[in-house]
Amino acid sequence: MKISEVLAIQEKLNEKTTAKSKPKPKARPNLKKALKVVRSRETPNPNALQFVVNAVILDHGNVSFVNKQEAKDDKMATALFEKPGVINVYVMENFITVTKDDKTSWVPLKDRVWKTIDDTVTVYQSEEKIQLSEVDVVNFAKLNNDKKLQGIEMVLNRSIRTNLAKDGGGVELKGIEGNEVSIHYQGACGSCPTSTSGTLKYIQGQLREQLHPELTCLLYTSDAADE
Repeated sequence: MKISEVLAIQEKLNEKTTAKSKPKPKARPNLKKALKVVRSRETPNPNALQFVVNAVILDHGNVSFVNKQEAKDDKMATALFEKPGVINVYVMENFITVTKDDKTSWVPLKDRVWKTIDDTVTVYQSEEKIQLSEVDVVNFAKLNNDKKLQGIEMVLNRSIRTNLAKDGGGVELKGIEGNEVSIHYQGACGSCPTSTSGTLKYIQGQLREQLHPELTCLLYTSDAADE
């Protein structure tokens, strides 16, 4: 064997030995431990409090739980529903809105909810963000239902949802039939005293102003869906 071949073999062996001796990349620290509630905020709904976390836990969209069954695969929501009086859990951006029933006092429930969130909150994996293109709404009445729904979502995104999020709530579009638009409140908006009057009128006003003057808003309920 030529000396050059021997040297080549030795060089390859040295490379393998060096590669094996390189330290493995360290695992990233558990970010869960860094997530904590930094403050609570009142909402227009006296039965709902917004618990603000020190980081964004959901990039876009929201997660809403209305009962224990819906929360069964979510550790934090499950733990919150174990607290007597909790009837709704709503997650968005960097906050969790917890809604209680009328009979339960926030004392001592508030502190218990705060601690539960501290112990169980985590970062949620966001679904792919849907980019809504601008819809030509000049002839809204002539659009098919899919395009009408896109137009309504466009209005809700730019004129409604940001303000509702500040108060710990949201609105979900359920459908349209003729000129009747069905919406469903989320989070603090669900049982807010003004949600069936002022808020609903404001949403309807925006839809009429931006889309069509004959549109009306109806609140979607599970009871109505079963009829």
